[in-house]
Amino acid sequence: MYLKQAIARINNIDWSLVGGIASKVEADLACEFLRRLACFFKEEGISPIKPLVADIAKLLGDTEEVEVSDYCNSEVVEFLGENIYVKNIIQYYLHLAKYAEERPETYRHLNVYEPLIKILERKGLFVLRINALDIVNGSHIPLEDWYENFVNMNSLEID
Repeated sequence: MYLKQAIARINNIDWSLVGGIASKVEADLACEFLRRLACFFKEEGISPIKPLVADIAKLLGDTEEVEVSDYCNSEVVEFLGENIYVKNIIQYYLHLAKYAEERPETYRHLNVYEPLIKILERKGLFVLRINALDIVNGSHIPLEDWYENFVNMNSLEID
């Protein structure tokens, strides 16, 4: 159920328009992702790692690999082939949705990736690198000390 919903959501994004819009909303969504990720690490008692490599399902113990091409349509696969930094997040999102099928208690962590998925649905584009999270044509968020900067931040309304 969780995986099916995640797949439908990703496949329903109009990938031909992604990257065409940037606003303060996308920057807020990026900050909310970092806040939620920091809270995940704090709540789970896991030492924070760089957001670029934060595959929550793997951090929770799942060793299975997930390939986007096994679940998504050709438009998604083509777009992600040129946008590796977005591909990582989509893979992590699908991986966690699949893991939640076996361990429903992990479903609540899908909300960590929610703000980045919303950026794509709004036709924005992010680039998550090892040292920065950029909103294309929008903002630049350095990731030095990211955990300390976001763990106590107030949540932002993303709807």
